[in-house]
Amino acid sequence: MSYRVVLPVLILGAAALASAQAQPQDPSLTATAAAPAPDAPVKIATIFAQNAIVSTQEGQKAAAGLTAKFEPQRRDFEKKQGELQTLRDQLKRALPTASQEARDRLSRIIEARSTELKRLSEDIQTQMEEQEANLMQDLGNKLLKVIDTYAPQNGYAVVLDVSGRPSPILWAHPSIDITNEVVRLYDKAHPVPPELPAPPPPAKKQ
Repeated sequence: MSYRVVLPVLILGAAALASAQAQPQDPSLTATAAAPAPDAPVKIATIFAQNAIVSTQEGQKAAAGLTAKFEPQRRDFEKKQGELQTLRDQLKRALPTASQEARDRLSRIIEARSTELKRLSEDIQTQMEEQEANLMQDLGNKLLKVIDTYAPQNGYAVVLDVSGRPSPILWAHPSIDITNEVVRLYDKAHPVPPELPAPPPPAKKQ
């Protein structure tokens, strides 16, 4: 997922300049007109948005929560994977002595278990990707709000997200990277309360 914030930069067009030149000039005004002020330098910043999201306290807590949520499914998958390998080993040992009917029956069981395991893996992967995308979207929206405040306050005209690979930015000086600063401001705006220690187990009765 990639997030990009491009703040508006006003550019005087050629048409507007031509229109101004077409207006009749008052010589007295022309003589006393003040010299135009030089343009302010344009500040540009880069940010690794995906890295920023997962580096925030909320991002780390969300990642840990997602891992814990799918832990039972992961263990169940590994258990079924072990059972399938046991069946394959059983078929391998039975090849020299078992009848063709017994080998065919075991092969069908292995094929069915293998198909079941593949579907289970795909289902788990799809669920994880959907929930991860929802988390990244929610955290990404909060990150954008932090950037929306930080960038104009610090005089940036453009903030470029260089998370994508390949990135359209071929090179950027490290000094214009604001990832760490945005993470710091994000954690300040969205603090995560410390987790309370687990209560001690009840004492055993003597």
